[in-house]
Amino acid sequence: MFDQIGTKIKKVAKICYHIGEISSITIGIILFFMAFINWDDTWFLMFVGPAIAALGWLMSWLSVLCIYGFGELIEKTTEIERHMRIGEMKSEAQSKVDFERNQRIERLRSQGLITEEEYQQAITKKQ
Repeated sequence: MFDQIGTKIKKVAKICYHIGEISSITIGIILFFMAFINWDDTWFLMFVGPAIAALGWLMSWLSVLCIYGFGELIEKTTEIERHMRIGEMKSEAQSKVDFERNQRIERLRSQGLITEEEYQQAITKKQ
């Protein structure tokens, strides 16, 4: 239910946008055509219908921008966190490899199998 919440918020924003868009345009068209049925308020309905359709669509679009942007922020933050965790795991693994390598080089030096000069070269080669 709470997995990939950013994607879900963005989907809900899209659905809300389409509901608002369709309903405002439908209401605007109905009011516009009611002007021809009800002759008393013809001028009023002829202007109000298209205005409601246009303003309703605009308000639907503007309000959904914030919700969609919030979902995008959550999605990107989750992605950044995932990449940072992978980087930390890689650096921990690399530190372990470096530590083991340094121990082997130290062991070789203490056993007299490599000279001090070879030891210094091996240590500085990795760094």
